[in-house]
Amino acid sequence: MDRTAFRELLIRYSNNTATAEEKALIDHWYELLYNNKLPALKQSELDNIEQEMWAHIEKAGNLSGPFTVYRSIKRKRLYYFAAAAVIIGLVISGWLVFFHSAKTFSYEISRRQNKLSESVNATTTPQRIDLEDGSYILLKPASKIAYAQHFGANKREVYLEGEAFFQVAKDATRPFYVYTNELVTKVLGTSFDVRAFSHDDTIQVMVHTGKVTVYKRKNGATEQELAKANATIITPNQQILFNRQLASFTRSVTIQPQVINTADNTDSKQFVFTDTPASEVLMMLQRSYGIPIIFDEELMSHCSFTGAFTNESFFERISLVCKAIEATYEQADGQVIVTGSNCEKINRLTKIHDK
Repeated sequence: MDRTAFRELLIRYSNNTATAEEKALIDHWYELLYNNKLPALKQSELDNIEQEMWAHIEKAGNLSGPFTVYRSIKRKRLYYFAAAAVIIGLVISGWLVFFHSAKTFSYEISRRQNKLSESVNATTTPQRIDLEDGSYILLKPASKIAYAQHFGANKREVYLEGEAFFQVAKDATRPFYVYTNELVTKVLGTSFDVRAFSHDDTIQVMVHTGKVTVYKRKNGATEQELAKANATIITPNQQILFNRQLASFTRSVTIQPQVINTADNTDSKQFVFTDTPASEVLMMLQRSYGIPIIFDEELMSHCSFTGAFTNESFFERISLVCKAIEATYEQADGQVIVTGSNCEKINRLTKIHDK
């Protein structure tokens, strides 16, 4: 039932021309909304609201009037439904506007309007797509991507529905854009994953190398510029999750961070420590993985770590260091925050106890 039909039903109810089923339906709605109890308002307030709602209905519904305002419980009940009709109508209208905006950015509409080529992966393995600029895409199963055979002079654009890995050739003069229904991912030259299936509640962007800018996709030029100004930047081993229902971003560390500094990765000596200040160990991990690690450098310089890293994951290595120095860590906004005890004080007390 749309807003017009709802209003006409209320009019029939007020004129006592509604059918028995329609009257029963309105009475049932009233019981669900208010449990047969009117809100505690003064009579003057009830009268004012009643008059205003009837004036609104008379105007919106092109009713001939004026109406006689009754003060029976049934008539008071009616103005509450009139108010509900207006509120529901506004909510529905708002959702229609939002939904229409979202549909404006559908994959199919974008592909057809821009007359783009399309690749669809109907297999069970990733499909490689080479682009003219030297970039390539690994299109995952059940995914499709649309793109121009020849990119423009100022930018490179592709449209994705599903999941893909992008290895983008660096070109500072032509940014690379990946459009999903709600988001824009912009890079100059980097490698990253985007997951944006239409049936998922979230969109995920995960960076392997380089730097990626992510922002909401908007209709108007002013709104789009504002969205760009509020863009979120993610770096290697960070990811963005966009909640479609809440239209909100969450930045975090990826589940399995990978070493990005190849020098640290190939030199096994870099992962062997003997009475090494914990601050140096944490800085080495930050440099190796590119993940910001926040800690008190002065405090951690008095804590020492002895050990060797072999095949542990990033979080296992952080845990080993924290356990050795009696510290804890947590994740927040794509960073790792290490909080530790005062090792200098502990060492001093230990020496006094040994004496």
